[in-house]
Amino acid sequence: MLAAAGGVGEVAPYLWAWGAGGVLGSVLAGPLVDRTGRVRMLVGGVLAVIVLAQALLPSLAAAALPGAVVALVAWGMAGWALQVPQQHRLLALCAERGTIALALNNSALYLGSAVGSALGGLALGAGLAPYALPWAAAGVAAEGLALHLAAGRGSRVVARVSTLGCYEHS
Repeated sequence: MLAAAGGVGEVAPYLWAWGAGGVLGSVLAGPLVDRTGRVRMLVGGVLAVIVLAQALLPSLAAAALPGAVVALVAWGMAGWALQVPQQHRLLALCAERGTIALALNNSALYLGSAVGSALGGLALGAGLAPYALPWAAAGVAAEGLALHLAAGRGSRVVARVSTLGCYEHS
């Protein structure tokens, strides 16, 4: 996609940007969840950032490749931060089976990554232009955001659980 948008030959710096955003999102998400306790709001915000970053990536990459770096950092940051409030909610809902809930959640995460990669490969093989792939991903993320918002209307409030659990210190 970057090659089609701006002639990028070496993608490693862009992968580093996405990964650096991921590390930042992972580090910041736990304390944010612990301090605010607003898990649903945080998930909605994170999903909105994912939708925007993916939707804007082709345009930003075409206009100026540093713009692609900004979109990739935001996407990595939000994508990796999403797991923290999700795991927090699962532990609050079923603490007695928390290990199993988190294992199933991680399995679903990796299954989704595999299915998404396969569908993206099939779409490219069928002739979809590479620059359109992030728009398709943004559409899927937008559907996830809509489901999150719709499902939250009748959800019950869950107990506060620390993201560090019994390992919390300082």
